Amino acid sequence: MHDNEAQNIIKGDEELIQAILAGNGEGYADIVERYQTGLFRTAYYYTQNVEDARDLTQDIFIKAYNNLTVFRQGSAFSTWLYRIAVNHCLDWCRKKKPQYVEASCFDNLCTEEDSPEDLFLQQEIASEVQTAVASLPPIYSTVLILYYFQDFSPQQIAEITDTPKRTVETRLFRGRKMLREKLHSMSSGGEGHDLLSKPG
Repeated sequence: MHDNEAQNIIKGDEELIQAILAGNGEGYADIVERYQTGLFRTAYYYTQNVEDARDLTQDIFIKAYNNLTVFRQGSAFSTWLYRIAVNHCLDWCRKKKPQYVEASCFDNLCTEEDSPEDLFLQQEIASEVQTAVASLPPIYSTVLILYYFQDFSPQQIAEITDTPKRTVETRLFRGRKMLREKLHSMSSGGEGHDLLSKPG
């Protein structure tokens, strides 16, 4: 995400939030419209189920709305919102998938880089990537989701997950390596290891 574009979004979010806090509840519909696709997709990577992802997305928006008064004006709303989303999805994983989540998975999450969304333009690739990402421990799947598919920078991910940037970068590196290995083993053509190469 380019700096100018990010600054415009931050400014737009701040204006909407100020209006909502001033009593214009209809402004939240614009917030929902702006973020619902990204939040749904994030939730789906965790749940691998459309209905569960829809429920989580709705819960996230409700929780964010109910906590708008504690949002710190001047900071990035998207970072604050995705922190709520990640925590809510991890809570869901802990409750619904105990065999998949260990206590250590909730210590210091992280990630980095831009998002090669062209991976998801082809349905067959999308299915493989989603399955592979979902099979990783949450500390790695979270950073990969935020970095590749939500276009957050390592610094933004560090803020979302309340984790040192260096830790984010380390987990992104390890998570990418694990994902390449899984994609390689899933790819009949043996090309899965190249799927996460960043465009020049």
